[in-house]
Amino acid sequence: MYLSSFSEVLIMLPEYIPKKVMLDSRESERISMLLSTHLERKFTGTKEEVDIRRRVTVLGEYLDQMEVTCGSHGEGFRLRGSDIDGMLADMTVAVIYPNQFISRNMASKTILYIREADCRPGYVHLQFGQMGQGCRKRLFDSLVRVGNSTFLSSGMYRELAVNFFSDYAGKTLESNGPSCTVNSHGYTSMDIVWSLFCYSWPKEANEWRTRTRLYGWPCQTLIDNIVDSGFFLVPVGDKCSENTFLQWRISFAKAERSLVHSFTHIQFKVYALLKYFLTQIKGTLADTIGDDDILCSYFLKIVMFHAIENTSHKFWQEKNLFYCFWFCFNILIAWVRAGYCPNYFIPTNNLFKRKVHGQHQQILLDVLNNFYQMKWMCLSVGNHFDPIWWHLCNISNQAELLRPKTEQDIVFQQDINIIDSLRFNSGIANRTTLRKALKVLSTSKSDLDEFFTYHHITEYLYKIASDQIYPDHVIATDNKTRYRSLRKCKHWMIPRASMGTELLYLATCHFLLGTFSKALDMCKQMTKLASYFTLSYPNLHTFGYCQSGQVLGRLQQIFTAELFFHDQGIYLPHICLEMKRPTEYPPLPYAVFLSFLCCHELGDARGRDAALRQLTEVQCDTIQGGHRYWIVHTFLGICYQMLGDNHRAIRAYWDSAQSKAIFQGKNPAMKRIAIVYLCMYASHRSDRG
Repeated sequence: MYLSSFSEVLIMLPEYIPKKVMLDSRESERISMLLSTHLERKFTGTKEEVDIRRRVTVLGEYLDQMEVTCGSHGEGFRLRGSDIDGMLADMTVAVIYPNQFISRNMASKTILYIREADCRPGYVHLQFGQMGQGCRKRLFDSLVRVGNSTFLSSGMYRELAVNFFSDYAGKTLESNGPSCTVNSHGYTSMDIVWSLFCYSWPKEANEWRTRTRLYGWPCQTLIDNIVDSGFFLVPVGDKCSENTFLQWRISFAKAERSLVHSFTHIQFKVYALLKYFLTQIKGTLADTIGDDDILCSYFLKIVMFHAIENTSHKFWQEKNLFYCFWFCFNILIAWVRAGYCPNYFIPTNNLFKRKVHGQHQQILLDVLNNFYQMKWMCLSVGNHFDPIWWHLCNISNQAELLRPKTEQDIVFQQDINIIDSLRFNSGIANRTTLRKALKVLSTSKSDLDEFFTYHHITEYLYKIASDQIYPDHVIATDNKTRYRSLRKCKHWMIPRASMGTELLYLATCHFLLGTFSKALDMCKQMTKLASYFTLSYPNLHTFGYCQSGQVLGRLQQIFTAELFFHDQGIYLPHICLEMKRPTEYPPLPYAVFLSFLCCHELGDARGRDAALRQLTEVQCDTIQGGHRYWIVHTFLGICYQMLGDNHRAIRAYWDSAQSKAIFQGKNPAMKRIAIVYLCMYASHRSDRG
């Protein structure tokens, strides 16, 4: 239930809380300090933890060159329910302004020229200039002839990109603005945008470069870095315009992220409190206006930018936390009253123009004014998160907030953040990645840089091994040649095997080499660690986690991640159908499945049956079960089929085919069922014959 009025809030108040919360300045400062600690422990993390997330994001982009992580995730948040926004840039394209010099590195690229569009500032047309090498079919198929010129259609380009991601996900996806949303195992979702990149700064935003800034934020160095970093163009038109087919929106996503990264930790907490408040009142907005998205978190980011630029840094103190939040809230109300939210980079672009006007504007203003009258009590509404105000008023919670964390807890939380961030920023291994990773590793001045780049290097070495093995799998006609290839490449896999559950890659190699006992030992070694795998924060304390030692050595022992196999690398014949299309494998079911295969080859019936029972139980695992990974049911079906229990095998394959897990379109379970039936039919005819 959402509380939509002050009277409803009063009804819900416990008796020990006064009906009117009137805090003097001293008490307000005290509660602000508690609020700051609460936000840090429940929403933002410490400054060090936020710095870890941001550093990993920036390092990952430097190594991979292509993806830019935007939105809350890229800014350093790990809020419950928040999406991961990824922007993929087509680097075979160069977007430039007319009469701009085409540099040597652009000569082989497809050239598009920026032209004015008849709509709000911040949107442009892209005119085709020249066809470059490696031009993607998606772009070529989106070209539209208009008179004597050719333009790139944002609408066609976006839908073709959505089709591409739909094929990858194995299910039909729909566009959401310029992006498409891919749900990942029910934990979170990712909004992916295929964009184009322009190395220059948009002329529409020249005012931002030179505007007067009384308080020195952002600093000139940051301004210069942002301007030198260029901007993106995303495939969506101005929804206030009648014809959006050819319009592309100028995106300042990377610039905005750089600005958020420059926030002080108190400013970041105020930003988090604004996002929390918006999430809590979405139910009220839906009930009163019928649109819970009439206010979006992007507006709050713009509020923060304007607020910080126009205030002294002395204002942003921990004891003033609520006042800082209230100052930003007042800016939002003033903008709603005026019906004008100025884009931070292009102030003449009114972000409210499409939705916040007329009757909706007045209702929204009334809703915000109601919350304004509540002062501190506005933190008591909503049920998406537990209302902050109840935590602050609870005496035992206050005592806990005043109790400092131990050094062990601090290190523990930082390690969790490193593991979590690394999994979300595991990149593409190639020679460029290796060269850059080695450079960062040789000059690293932090444990985080060392750990992150070491992981990228081990991925690349594993890729070398896989690439060496693959040709022999295709060409070799005898096991001896294949065995020699595996032996030769096994050593390239050893560095990656030091990264926690990634030892299972080496275990797979040993299974293929016929050293089943060694593979089985590795599986048993990893089974306990693999059982703690989660896509959210792992509970490291539960398996005897120790905070001593260097970060690299410490985290190597506790790292868990999904496994990734395909048929152009380590080729496990038992899952040859599944490996034709790359699929993610949860570590625990795979470790148990490989244990079953090893015991089967060793003739260990007791061990084989134990693995089968464990795999049956894993089907229902909350994190790694068949409802999240259809491959788990397939593993069980393969085991039953190897034992000759065809009816149970068919049932397991059917469960796999019916699973609601992501990437179901890649699942060959129905083909496996057909194969089992054919084998049963052939066996029946043979018996009759």
